Amino acid sequence: MNASLPSFVCKKPALVFFSLLVLSVTAYCGGAGWPEGFSVAEDSVSPDGRFGALIPSREKAGDMDEDTIQNFLAEIPTHRKLAAIRGAHYFSGENHRDLHVAWAGDSSWAVVTYDGRYGFENITAIDMRGSKCLQTDIGSHIQKALNSAISRQTGDQGSTCYGAAHFRSGASGEILVRATGLTNPKCYPTDEQLFALFQGTFNPASGKWTRSEAQKIESIDDMETAFSGSLDEGITFATEENRLAWYDDRLNEVYGAVRVILPAGRFAKVKKEQIAWLKKLEATEQMGQKSDLIGARIQELQKLVW
Repeated sequence: MNASLPSFVCKKPALVFFSLLVLSVTAYCGGAGWPEGFSVAEDSVSPDGRFGALIPSREKAGDMDEDTIQNFLAEIPTHRKLAAIRGAHYFSGENHRDLHVAWAGDSSWAVVTYDGRYGFENITAIDMRGSKCLQTDIGSHIQKALNSAISRQTGDQGSTCYGAAHFRSGASGEILVRATGLTNPKCYPTDEQLFALFQGTFNPASGKWTRSEAQKIESIDDMETAFSGSLDEGITFATEENRLAWYDDRLNEVYGAVRVILPAGRFAKVKKEQIAWLKKLEATEQMGQKSDLIGARIQELQKLVW
């Protein structure tokens, strides 16, 4: 499925970059030269340290309406605001909101996600190549596809869901997108809980999708673990038994995602590999070594869902 999306252009200087990062917002000292009350969100900084998302403080945002709060793509060394990021209205420490920035492996693109309480509210892809940066709303397309997959389950064309999206660099500079959707984030027992999966490939230079498909899935837990760029970052375990059990659960989740995503023929090959790998795991006696083996296997399987 191919589709063109609304795009917006801003001027910027020539760029040179490297390395993939998927990041979330924390405070970064803006230094002299930024507008009063603004700072660069530390985890939004590009791999070379040259660019980032400029956000206002809570005090600066004050009593402003959400739609009037602006986030900017900024050049850090020169303290230049390059462009207002379309659809992003985050301020530092905002309740039930967040801002995430994903950078390409060569920083040829960035994806800015403005999150609401339960799902994303806006996702903007920014093509950083050439002398201009091109902004394209891709969140609307992803949300529409997820809603469609939910509607096919309910029979109601007006059905909607809450989405979460993940991004990676493609071999040819495109943006690989994986997203999940769910209908009942608070798990109310009286409400039906349905799930959807979106898989797409977006060309930020042309503003077109070269792949776009959504389907029903039985759970999003497996998918979210599989799409995660980290494994046990920030987690501590009281015992090796706890660590091993946690890793084993994550392995089952990622394997479950691979089973759903891969075509039957390709998954059959992975299944044979998994059986052979399990024999190696069973022959390993020490718990720490078992956990390390499982961690490495999880990372191998995670690559398959992209």
